[in-house]
Parts: sequence; C-alpha cells; structure tokens
Amino acid sequence: MLKKFKAFLNKENFDSSNGFVDPYKYHFTSYYILKYFQVLDNEPIPKWTYFFLTFMAICAIIALGLMSLAVYHGIDTNDLQIITEGGCYFIIQFYEMLMLLCTIINLPQYHDFLRTLRDDFKYVCSEGAKYRDRFFENQLNTWKFSIFSVIFTSFIGGGVALFTSLCLFASPLYEISFIYSNFCALAYAYSYIFMLQTQVLWIGEIMAKADLIIWYIQDLMEGLDLPNNQEEADRFISVIKSRMREIVREHHSMYKLLKNYTTVYKKLLMFEQKASGPVVCFTAYCAAEQLKVGEVNGILMLLCGGTIIEVFIPSYLCTILSIKVRSIGDACLDIPFWNIGLVIRPYMVLIMQKSLRPLQLSAPGFQEVSVQTFSNTMASAYSFFNMLRQTDL
Repeated sequence: MLKKFKAFLNKENFDSSNGFVDPYKYHFTSYYILKYFQVLDNEPIPKWTYFFLTFMAICAIIALGLMSLAVYHGIDTNDLQIITEGGCYFIIQFYEMLMLLCTIINLPQYHDFLRTLRDDFKYVCSEGAKYRDRFFENQLNTWKFSIFSVIFTSFIGGGVALFTSLCLFASPLYEISFIYSNFCALAYAYSYIFMLQTQVLWIGEIMAKADLIIWYIQDLMEGLDLPNNQEEADRFISVIKSRMREIVREHHSMYKLLKNYTTVYKKLLMFEQKASGPVVCFTAYCAAEQLKVGEVNGILMLLCGGTIIEVFIPSYLCTILSIKVRSIGDACLDIPFWNIGLVIRPYMVLIMQKSLRPLQLSAPGFQEVSVQTFSNTMASAYSFFNMLRQTDL
C-alpha cells in the first residue's frame, strides 16, 4: 500500500516526457474539485452540483443562525465557555460562506487562471520543449503539496465528524443531529479543500511562470555572438529585442496571474489573518477548560491544531512566492548586459523595478501575508489564551 501511494505521489505511472500533457489530467484532483465548484471555463457544469452547493450554503446559513443563538445564550447566562465555543464555530461557518461567495463573484479570475495554466502546459510541450523537464519538476512539487494539503484537511474534517458521532450517541435527537452536524463538518472540509488546493495550484503556476521567465533571461544570449560589424549588430539587436519582448510579455502575464490571485484570495487571507487568532485562542481555551474537569473535547483540539496548520500553509506559500518573484530581478544581474548595449536597458529596468514591488496581499489595517505575520498572530492568540485562563467568570 505504501509503495502504491509513493508511486501515485511521484506520478511514476504518468508519462510527462513526451507529447502533449493535459493539465487537467496531471492535476486531476484539482480538476474534479474545480469542476464540482463550477469554476471551469471550458466544460459543461454538472447539474447535480447546483443542488449540492445550494444545500451546502443553506446548511451554513442555518449553522450561523444556531451559533448566533448559542453566543446570545452564553452572553445572557454569562458563560464564557459557551461564548467562546459558539463564537469559534460562527467564525468557521462564516468563512465557508465567504469561500462559496468567491466562486461566484470572482469567476472571471478563475477562468483567466485556468486559461494561463493550459497555455503554459501547451508551450512547454511544443516550442518550449527545452524547459520541459524543469517545468514538470516544478509541477510535481505542486502536485505533492496539493495532495498533502488534501490529506491533512480531509483528516481534520473526518476527525471532527468522528468525534461528533461519538458525542451524539447519547443524544435523544441523535439521528437529526448526527446527519446535520456531520454534513456541516464534511461540507466545511470539502470547501476548504477546494480553497486550499486551488490556492496551492495557483501559486504553483505563478512560481512556474516566474521560473520560465528566469530561464528565458538566462538563455537571452544563447546562440548569439558579439557583433563585429554593423550588419551583425543590427541582426544581434533584432534578436535581443525579440527575446526581450517575449520576456516582458511573459512577465506581464505573470503579474496578471498574480493580480487575479490577489483579487480572489485577498479577502480570504485577510479574514484568516484576523479570525485565525480568535479561533485558535477560543478552541484552546475551551479544550483546556474541559480538561480541567476531566473531559476531552477532540473536536476542539482538532480544530485548534488544524487551524494553526491550515493558516500556516498559505502564509508559507505567499512567503516563498514573494521570494520567487523578487528572484527575477536577481536573474537580470546574472546576464552579461554590459556586452549587449543600451538596447536592453529599458527592458531590464522595467523588469527589475516590477520585481522589487511587494505582493499586493495587504490592506489598510492588515499586515502582509507572510510567515512572520503568522508568527505574530499565533503569539497574540497565545497571549489572549493566557488572559482568558486568568479570567474569573
């Protein structure tokens, strides 16, 4: 079984060395979940997904109402544990609604991303064949990261459903509560798998595009010798201009891809930045309070640990994405531009200046999405956790 999973993870039975490689077949797990969330641009939408997504939204709305009543009850009875636990679940269900809303209002950005993905696969399988091996090495890393994110999120969702089932065995409304609570847990996990897996694929595509640009820059002088006369100089400049035009076009395409990414995920990442601290704090506090009286709440423990990891993943991805984008400017310094003349200067200045610009993943009142911001958020959550533990209510 382990060998089969290893072969599946390393795509040992998938030949990407010859012919055209369909990105939907290569990243087939992403393809199916993109299809089920109705964001594909070149295939008909399965009719059953309308019912499924509508039912998910209705359940999330009902859950928001129930959690609001729970928080109100906690405030009315001055019960801090009910307030924190209900508030935690309210934040989680609200985030699910936000993820579903993004698939509607940001559909054009999803379509642009998928078109770019198909174009890049088509390019490296045809005229860009010399970059094929390196390109698919990057795609394999994206695939592995995507699979691990799916496994981890599925484990959290399945674990919550399992613990919920165990808690409901003694309930008189077992059947109704069992079905509804488990569906809510699994629906949220499914929504988050879509959000996280698409984000991994999207960032992987931006990084693959950045690597293509770096390889273009490194090959700028390939097959060219310094000119010895005016005729050779004219031909040399013409080839350089043509190659730089292609580099600038790809650079612009990468920034369009990045802009679409920020349009879709900026609101989600900003919400995570503000909400992850309270969720970690509330779940840790409620779990700790129950441990004090000898009870183990596996649901809250899973949510606490899962939230930390799930928030760290996009923070890490955005950090390495920022480094990769800035490395394009460094690649410009590695070519012998002093031998090429002034013709290359405006192109190099444009590319280097754009590469030094930070990612547009921040907003007034928010910090840039990064590992450092994640660290600060978790530190604040720990401080509030200690404050709650010392509160006598």
